[in-house]
Amino acid sequence: MRRLLFSIYICLFFILSVASYAEVIDRVVAIVNDDIITLKDLEKYIQIEKQGKYVSINEYYRNIKLKEKIDHFIDDVLIRQQAKKLKIEVTDKDVDLIIEGIKKQHLITDRELKEQLKKENIDYKDFYNGLKSNHLRSRVIARVVSAEILVTEDRLKEYYNNHINEFREDEYKLQQIFISNKKKDANKIALKVYSLLGEGMPFSDVAREYSDDPTASLGGDLGYVKKDDLIPELKEGLSVILPGTYTHVIRTPYGYHILKLLEEKKGDLIPYEQVKTRIHERIVQIESEKRYKEFIEKLRKSSYIEVKI
Repeated sequence: MRRLLFSIYICLFFILSVASYAEVIDRVVAIVNDDIITLKDLEKYIQIEKQGKYVSINEYYRNIKLKEKIDHFIDDVLIRQQAKKLKIEVTDKDVDLIIEGIKKQHLITDRELKEQLKKENIDYKDFYNGLKSNHLRSRVIARVVSAEILVTEDRLKEYYNNHINEFREDEYKLQQIFISNKKKDANKIALKVYSLLGEGMPFSDVAREYSDDPTASLGGDLGYVKKDDLIPELKEGLSVILPGTYTHVIRTPYGYHILKLLEEKKGDLIPYEQVKTRIHERIVQIESEKRYKEFIEKLRKSSYIEVKI
């Protein structure tokens, strides 16, 4: 994971990082009912990494990444319009509570949060507005999409039986190299460590010399760890490697991690009653996504939408 993303809240609200920004003249890129979307609006919605120098403004407008993302932005505008019709609002107090939750989740202070946003080139005001927009979207979806989803006991048991391997307490035997983000130049150290591994230096030796984990003296040996006890970033990194190999550098709120998977062990089946609530939440999520797509499609069909890219 190349960037630290604070949960899902800011995944749709990045800042433009194109060096030729000053050359671009703002213009209308879409009309959605009574709302006008400008190029700058769209730029704030996505992050565009420069891939070579654009020779003209028209070439910039034809950039495939803008075309890929504008549909998502239009959906967002449609949702905001529906919120207005339904008189659904998000207050500053609501957003402040969300930010407090983010700080607690990632064990950071207000100052550290703002410093991290600055490193990511994210303006705090844009970050704040992005949280408000996403929370508004969630409330609309909860009102019109998720409100009437009923899940029967038979459906819960059917899901459990059809996805039985998802409910085993799998364990990983791991080694870890951890570089704390409190250390100066932590990113550079992590990249150096990864390079040393690539050159063939034994994982245990690198861990002993560079890792900030308490297990460093043991060569980073974590022993067996339950898959569900890992934070999402680490779980995702391990999902794409095989025993005997190690992950890329994984960035988390705590620092930089490299994990070596020594062994993967299938665990015992978790009883149905223990995962019943989790299954219910998963089915509701799946059904909500399906209904959301249907809802957006209806909004699109009943709206005036003109894309000018």
